Amino acid sequence: MKKIIEVGMAEMKIADGDSILVTRGLGSCVGIVIYDPFKKVGALAHAMLPSQSLAKFKTNPAKFVDTVVPLMIEKLKERGASLNNLKAKLFGGAHMFSSIPYSSAFSIGKRNVEAARKILASYGIEIVAEDTQGNHGRTIFFNVETGKVKVKTIFFGEKEL
Repeated sequence: MKKIIEVGMAEMKIADGDSILVTRGLGSCVGIVIYDPFKKVGALAHAMLPSQSLAKFKTNPAKFVDTVVPLMIEKLKERGASLNNLKAKLFGGAHMFSSIPYSSAFSIGKRNVEAARKILASYGIEIVAEDTQGNHGRTIFFNVETGKVKVKTIFFGEKEL
């Protein structure tokens, strides 16, 4: 039986193949999965904002896309992962507030996804699956052993990526 590990908002957790990492209620936040399919080790982050530069208090690197991704990579390498083998999947980044134009600088979901794509590319990490944007929340279940992610939504059912 797989061990279920909950990842809360502004948190990041690492696990081995005997685990499923779960984060709930991804709205404009972005869920970032990075894993090594050969070592069967992976990480899941529930990041709230694209950049630490936007924050008054900079104490939690898991809160920001630009600081959590390097932390994830560092922790995965400590568990034996190779940077050359790492793959990524992105989730969330929805446009949750219809009163804010999608093109606005205040469209945090869009900016979170863009920041994640940019920093992953800077490390040469391929994004192999993505379920982002839209206007609905998501809950994701990351099976570290298989690398598959089950995405559940209220209005659109569930799918596996």
